[in-house]
Amino acid sequence: MRKVAIINPPLYFSYGIPNSMDVSVPPLGILYLASYINNYSLDLEAVVIDVTVAQLSLQQIMKRIEELDPFAVGITSMTAQLQGAVELAKYLKKQPYFSGKIFFGGPHISGDPDFINRHHNIFDYAITGEGEKTFLNSLTSLLKGEEVPVLQRGDMVMDLDTIPFPDKRFINRHKYSKYESMIFSRGCPYDCYYCSRPAVSKRVRYRSPENMLREIEDAYSYCGGKINFQDDTFTINRKRVLELCNEINKKSLKLEWECNTRIDLVDDGLLAKMREAGCSLIHFGIESGNEQLRQRQIHKGNFSNQQINEVFGWCRKNGIKIACYFMVGHPGETKETLQETKRMILDSNIDLLGLSIPTPFPGSELYDISVRSGVISKEMIDSFAEKGLGEGYAGIYPIYVPESIEKEYLFGVMKEINRRFYLNFRTFWKSLKRDILSPKNLKKDAIDLLSLFVHGVSSRKPYKQKKI
Repeated sequence: MRKVAIINPPLYFSYGIPNSMDVSVPPLGILYLASYINNYSLDLEAVVIDVTVAQLSLQQIMKRIEELDPFAVGITSMTAQLQGAVELAKYLKKQPYFSGKIFFGGPHISGDPDFINRHHNIFDYAITGEGEKTFLNSLTSLLKGEEVPVLQRGDMVMDLDTIPFPDKRFINRHKYSKYESMIFSRGCPYDCYYCSRPAVSKRVRYRSPENMLREIEDAYSYCGGKINFQDDTFTINRKRVLELCNEINKKSLKLEWECNTRIDLVDDGLLAKMREAGCSLIHFGIESGNEQLRQRQIHKGNFSNQQINEVFGWCRKNGIKIACYFMVGHPGETKETLQETKRMILDSNIDLLGLSIPTPFPGSELYDISVRSGVISKEMIDSFAEKGLGEGYAGIYPIYVPESIEKEYLFGVMKEINRRFYLNFRTFWKSLKRDILSPKNLKKDAIDLLSLFVHGVSSRKPYKQKKI
């Protein structure tokens, strides 16, 4: 059988050594790809290489590739990983023992499909969107000596139950979070202006609750029922979520799980059922404390600040913790709207906070806005990918700063919010209780605390280094 190596690159290599942000979630996308190939092909065997978690240098990767002698290599990449993906592909092309084809996939190429034309000297083919069926069909065609288009749109799998579970034997699970990462659905129909996810797939499809339960049961012995659902918006289909919760309760499974969703897609009754089935934490994207900015610019929905408080109240009543994500510096942002966001964050008694500055990724409306304002361009992305803007991602890749607000002021607000949110007894005590039995997590907490005190941002955020 011919081998196929599917690789998750780091953010970048520095003197051949991989560098990345905090990595705790397995690369589900390429695990699904590998499982699909191994399940449906009699001629190909896929393997997965997660470079950063395995801490493989370029030379070690090449040694692995030489041992495998793969017929083809697939490299996935978010925009933030472009330097790592490009350097890896270039290095691979230089090896005299490698004569295979290199496929490029993942979120970046989905939002910037022309990237393959600009880098066809190092990537032979590219697949946008979801890749399982199209990647396998392309590899099969190449085995037969048939031609394959340089750029293809991935053919979505409509029946998610036909996709094999991601085979975690490809990775060292102990290197990641104890929470087992899974997905119940694919696709997101919303158009949040900062998000490039619609470029991958907008059509929402769910697995059957029975299929989802089988994967949970398979993983139970490893994770002890701790699950992180990676769905973009877990509760889009209320009926399917209720069915899953009912199945969990019928099985009397003791679970502790978390998910992502929107304020306008939950209610008290649904949250009660989710809690009964083991939901312990929900991640909400709020993005701004100003209602008009949230509705007109961010396209986050028509929910009001009053609704946000109501949902938070339901979560607390049902014993579900709250994680919220906000951005500062939206188009149309003012110093007054920034203060509204700050007040909402500090007054809402939420449990976890993710705070960032809008970043223009291809495939998003923000990218188009940023192109028009001269913040970014295809040439700039190519320069970033080739390390022309500097090595690394933090402080190197362009961010969006509204004309009405100085960059220093924006970072100052972000630092102030982070410090006031995290550097207090309540938050410290929560972290201590959560991580008291884990020296590794306590060490991360201590590093974070120092970073927040000195820099005003978490050590795990991409804004800590470089130009701040």
